[in-house]
Amino acid sequence: CARKCVSEGSSKKNSEKRISQAHYIIAKVLNQRGVYQEALSHAREATAFNPSHAFALDVQAEALIGLRRFQEAIYASNQALRLSDGKYSTMHFRLGSAYFDLENWQLAKQSFEKAAELDVHDDAAAYNVALCEVRLGCYRDAAIWYEEVLRRNPNHKEKSDILNSIQVFRLLR
Repeated sequence: CARKCVSEGSSKKNSEKRISQAHYIIAKVLNQRGVYQEALSHAREATAFNPSHAFALDVQAEALIGLRRFQEAIYASNQALRLSDGKYSTMHFRLGSAYFDLENWQLAKQSFEKAAELDVHDDAAAYNVALCEVRLGCYRDAAIWYEEVLRRNPNHKEKSDILNSIQVFRLLR
């Protein structure tokens, strides 16, 4: 349906926002399928038709991460956050993922913390903060975040490893 909207809407006056939304939908589906290059193309089309479409920039960042083009993903994520006034946890999480892949633990931690703050049920963001704290050598802080992971999801799939890490990190000075 979205592809049909793009083809039929191209000749219609004042259809830019609808065409942008259609490209966004296509990009989102393609990202879910792992077809990142094509998703990137549609995400860029979406932003070309509507430069203030924050979610189109977010799916662009997702495609760029899939293509392992992390610096570009950081730029797109920052643009998405700027346009959305930073109110969506998923956008902060995406930015954190790009920084994490670049091994910039401090900026990844900062982004994941914001995602965890905005979505108090997101155990993945809390888990990633803990991972960043470990990489930064802040083991007591990592233990606190691991406890937060289990508070958010008492049946986390890594529960036994998390409990072991908490125990070890509490002993470190």
